[in-house]
Amino acid sequence: MSNNPQVQGNPLTELASRWRTIFGQPGRQYHYLTALRSFRRTKSGARFLVASDDGTTAHLAVTFVQPEVIRIQLSLGERPPRTTPMLLPTRPSPVDVELRSDRGGVGLTSAGLSLRAERDPWQLTAYDSEGQEVWRQQRHDRAMMGYVAYPTGYSRDEEGNVAFHEALSLAVEERLFGLGMQYGPLDKRGQHFVSWSRDTYGVTSSSVTYLNVPFFMSSRGYGILVNHASPIIYELGWPSWQTAAFQVEDPYVDYFLIHGPQPKDILARYAWLTGKAPLPPLWSFGVWMSRAMYTSRPQVEEVVSRSRELGIPCDVVNLDPRWLREMRSRRDLGCDFVWNDDDFPDEAGFIGWLADRGVKLCLWENPYIWKGTTMYEEGRKRGYLVRSKDDELARPLDNPNAAMPDFTNPRAVRWWQDKHRPHLRAGVATFKSDFGEAVPEDALFANGKTGKEMHNAYPLLYNRAVFEVIAQERGEGLVWGRSGYAGSQRYPLNWTGDSPSTFEGMAAALRAGLSLSLSGIPFWSHDIGGFWPGGHLGAPSLELYIRWAQFGLLSSHARFHATSAREPWHYGEQAVSIVREFARLRYRLLPYLYALAHEACQTGVPVVRPLFLEFPGDPSAYQASLEYMLGPYLLVAPVFNEGGRCHLYLPPGEWYDFWSNQRVDGPAYQEIEVPLDRMPLFVRGDSILPLAPPMNFVGEKPWEPIQLDVRLASQVRMAFLNPDRLVEVRAERRDSDIVLHVGNVEQTFEIRFLVPRRVRDVHFAGRASDTYCQEATDMTIVRLQAEGPCSLTAKVA
Repeated sequence: MSNNPQVQGNPLTELASRWRTIFGQPGRQYHYLTALRSFRRTKSGARFLVASDDGTTAHLAVTFVQPEVIRIQLSLGERPPRTTPMLLPTRPSPVDVELRSDRGGVGLTSAGLSLRAERDPWQLTAYDSEGQEVWRQQRHDRAMMGYVAYPTGYSRDEEGNVAFHEALSLAVEERLFGLGMQYGPLDKRGQHFVSWSRDTYGVTSSSVTYLNVPFFMSSRGYGILVNHASPIIYELGWPSWQTAAFQVEDPYVDYFLIHGPQPKDILARYAWLTGKAPLPPLWSFGVWMSRAMYTSRPQVEEVVSRSRELGIPCDVVNLDPRWLREMRSRRDLGCDFVWNDDDFPDEAGFIGWLADRGVKLCLWENPYIWKGTTMYEEGRKRGYLVRSKDDELARPLDNPNAAMPDFTNPRAVRWWQDKHRPHLRAGVATFKSDFGEAVPEDALFANGKTGKEMHNAYPLLYNRAVFEVIAQERGEGLVWGRSGYAGSQRYPLNWTGDSPSTFEGMAAALRAGLSLSLSGIPFWSHDIGGFWPGGHLGAPSLELYIRWAQFGLLSSHARFHATSAREPWHYGEQAVSIVREFARLRYRLLPYLYALAHEACQTGVPVVRPLFLEFPGDPSAYQASLEYMLGPYLLVAPVFNEGGRCHLYLPPGEWYDFWSNQRVDGPAYQEIEVPLDRMPLFVRGDSILPLAPPMNFVGEKPWEPIQLDVRLASQVRMAFLNPDRLVEVRAERRDSDIVLHVGNVEQTFEIRFLVPRRVRDVHFAGRASDTYCQEATDMTIVRLQAEGPCSLTAKVA
């Protein structure tokens, strides 16, 4: 949701002072590193004194924090902080590093990466373990009369304020990805960004975003984490095509060079630095119903009852701010946690009514405390609110009639968390932690930092506070957050903000989500149907609504939400039928989705994946930004137009149409047209897809039997939880024989052999009972009751 009074204007206008080129700012004096003066060895790296073109000596520290991860810190003497809120607060073990010096420079080598520092002119270059260059500082981006992009260095404005910049050389075909929730092209090369998170007021057609992440990765096999919360300007192949540069508004620059070489390796090492995501509760993967706003308890009860009557699965209902009593008399959005008994009588009874129907309750909040409330006065008197430099209370940019809790003050954090506890103890399952992007620059925090330094990090601290209290009270943590920063994956999950109800808004939501996936955030959602009309009047068209629902129900998390009704019965019987089918498919896929969630928590690999995460050796996969892999086995291509036309790319390998099981061999580009009740959905060859029985909500019934859809050409392995015990299945094909192994589990399986479609002479071994084999249309079905480790063998007919 957004407060949007006219005085707030366009978010691009708000950022105008930073909407400038790094190396073309009038009145700014630029300086760059020129030559190595001296160095000394450190435990896991080296410290260098480097001359600048103005005669100043700069201090540069290189530290290997992993064999494949190097921390680089540059200053004019002020040592950068050891840690930040973005990093895990752990001290890494020392890394063995060999140092060699010669007349030309200094080399540092670990087991995974080498870094070479040239003496004169100064330049850092990184090489992999085989001696191939993977990363290099830029020194040669200049015209005949001067630099287009200055080499690594710093600059001063007319008031003497220092900013540091880094310039990296880009290879001809290099592509760049990440930077958080970005709505534009997935490949960030050729784009300009200002890292200053803001409410976009529903605009998803620019690079202003709710959630910046100061991390990007390259198709050359490296990633960069810029360890700053202050404003950052990025020029990634713009205005100079051959240079990726970034500028930080701090008296130092501190960043990590992360080598892969594969994209999944980079994400894993990024997660090692900033934290892995905890596992969201299983029920969170069900369908969420929401509206801005449900206005009464009877209205919510009608939504739940209608969902159950129509057989549309649902697990969570979200109440936006009308659940707050104060909201009845306010226009600006704020929060004080006082329940609205008039419109939602009997909080505990209401939650119990929902629970009896298998539905959980989520409550909205934001970190803007209304002026004039008891909570406001309490926070002011206790010193729990963010102050400004003139010793007044700082005012959120999006609500000047409110104040913000100071999440750098531990007592303020506990106070904010305590406001949640009565509702959580009454049975509320989670909170939607909305907003958080409105810290003004003149704010002053308890930790001594200014609003300029804390603006981007504030949403991270806000979501941490909410996540932690939910985990304490409920035994499982989850928020539904809009804002965040590097490290936000530690407090899942996020959604992509207030998208307009247009096909363009839908496509922007997908690109923003995929960028989150490439920024270390493995769980995300979007508002199915779009949040606001987006320049047209009324609700989305039937076709837009259904196409968005298909996309949303095959995302990491699925929520229907908007300023108007998004429940399917408001769009007619056809919408009900199609949404119900895709919602039921989602619930059948829960074993698969939950397996992907476990993988994400262990490795940092997201649930929803750009194609190149699964196919890093395929150059065409890097160009696909309007389709995605749902885990390793499902390729999803949403439809973004009226009429069902879709242009998609299938990477190398065997692919099978999910609906018809028709085989298509990749690589292949396809122009297809699909009816409204279908979307392009392909299953990868050599896959095992686990499917649960149909259900109306998570936990309604046990996952018995588990259906395994097997498509086998050579070998495959699948591991998943059901939902709390590990199930491992692997299969291999040896000429005309098939062997399928099941791990040590008690579980009933209905195995559908779809590729090959006919098997015979089925034999069972190990602890198996109640088995049979039957032929059906285009498949062979084998039922297997596993009572421990067992296997089956069969002949391909």
